[in-house]
Amino acid sequence: MSELKITQEKVTAAFSEANDCPKAISILTALFGKQKPDYTDYHNIKTYEDACEAIGVKPIVRLLVEDEDGHKEEVADIAHLAYIKLYTIARALNNDPDFPRFTKDEYRYTPWFYLYNQKEIDEMDEEDRNRLVLWGGHATHGAACGLASAHSYNAWPLSVAYVGSRLAVKSSEIAIYFGEQFKELWKDFLIGKK
Repeated sequence: MSELKITQEKVTAAFSEANDCPKAISILTALFGKQKPDYTDYHNIKTYEDACEAIGVKPIVRLLVEDEDGHKEEVADIAHLAYIKLYTIARALNNDPDFPRFTKDEYRYTPWFYLYNQKEIDEMDEEDRNRLVLWGGHATHGAACGLASAHSYNAWPLSVAYVGSRLAVKSSEIAIYFGEQFKELWKDFLIGKK
């Protein structure tokens, strides 16, 4: 019997070509085992668990704080948990352990969320409506509400941030993906517990 030599690159390419065909993926998995997605392509990071796998950390499920006596208590605040998950995802999407470096010539991007009133939402087509993360608030100066510069006078009185965030990514394309793919986590982080 002759021996076949197949490189990892060819196996990865075969899985990529199989795309969404369950039969082809099943055959390739039987031959080569389950393949880890190429996480250097940010499109393959679809979940928090994918991000954890991409950077080699264990997923968190809950947060514990310990007082000086060693007593541990669970932190149930959804915003804290969401921030930690978003931070992990940002690290994975950037595919660069040193980003952001906060250097003079470095650009950083973060998702941008718009605020809509009910009339505007009602007038949207179904596709646009499905892309929304719904939460309240009023931005006096147009769309001045955002992560890098949150400025609101009604819902969250005078919440202003003049400095950047670790929830930054290296390109506007990645920022759009970050906001759309993980919109529920962003909602949890920005709104917190209701």
